[in-house]
Amino acid sequence: MKLKMTVFLMVLGMILPGLLPAAEILTEEDFVKKVVVEENFVKLADNFIVLFDASNSMKRQYKKGSPETRYEVARKILKEGVARIPDLGYNAGLYLYTPYTELEPMAALDKPGWSAAVDSMPADPKGPTFLAQGLKKLEPVLQGLSGKTIVYIFSDGQYTQFEGVKQPEDYTREFASKYNVCFLVIGAPQDNLSRKRLQDMAKANTCSRVIPFSNFVENPEYNTGALYTVKATERIETISETRIIGLQVDSVLFDFDKASVRTDFVDEVDALGAFLTKNPSAYVLLEGYTDSVGPEEYNLGLSLRRAESIANYLMDNYNIPDDRIVVNYYGEANPAGDNGTSEGRRMNRRVEVAVGGL
Repeated sequence: MKLKMTVFLMVLGMILPGLLPAAEILTEEDFVKKVVVEENFVKLADNFIVLFDASNSMKRQYKKGSPETRYEVARKILKEGVARIPDLGYNAGLYLYTPYTELEPMAALDKPGWSAAVDSMPADPKGPTFLAQGLKKLEPVLQGLSGKTIVYIFSDGQYTQFEGVKQPEDYTREFASKYNVCFLVIGAPQDNLSRKRLQDMAKANTCSRVIPFSNFVENPEYNTGALYTVKATERIETISETRIIGLQVDSVLFDFDKASVRTDFVDEVDALGAFLTKNPSAYVLLEGYTDSVGPEEYNLGLSLRRAESIANYLMDNYNIPDDRIVVNYYGEANPAGDNGTSEGRRMNRRVEVAVGGL
């Protein structure tokens, strides 16, 4: 089972003969990297909302060969994901849109109450998909919130349209213009039209995105990455565990306003690609950042492009599938250096790399 890198990171694996020196080979000990105290967390949002699909379409098999349905897997993730969230003062709410039902009203996050709310969901998914209506009814909830809100929407891109109700993407775009909100669309589209619908919903703003359903389930970092990260300067402490072998990769730095991998970091990314090739159970977390120069929204997009440039390099040159690459992006949040100095800004133009799953 993949490790929850937001709390524990183990960097283990096979020694790679001839590995380029850009990445450090850990040949004598395992290094367990772990967050030491909750004070090391950087809170990135104040509230989160889950808009959940309990319609008939969620009866489909999670993936080929799995005995579980998407509905069963998603409910499990809702409970496990919230249980992992550190106590940073979030407000949270859980709503069905099939039909619209308030399972856990928006309030300070109560983990036992959340778990009970998930348990209260219908035993089996059924009925039509009222996605647009559910989004419309979220507006009063958003109106009452302060700070930044993350809305997780579980959807396959199909829905039942009613007269007088806008398209789902119209609501996400409208809400993004009126409120401080980002939409994470957890998608499982069955056709090109549904896929386009999900993509259009996520075009609301730069912080919104589509995450494939299977990727969201298999990689816990997608669950919580929009809510918090770990301080760059206090990310981990290293503890010896007297076993052997692993890989440690430093942050990849970027030139000002650039998203292409610098030539002096290509060896390091190649070492990472070779390690992932040799260790097919491993996966990598890429977290993109920028310095503070320029508009916040632009920097958020730039940090995404930086993380994606490494992801694309791994996919194109090492055939690493996208479900083994987790991409998160934070713009100028969580600086590694002082943005008031040229050296600090240089350190902040980075993608942090962590390997897990072994």
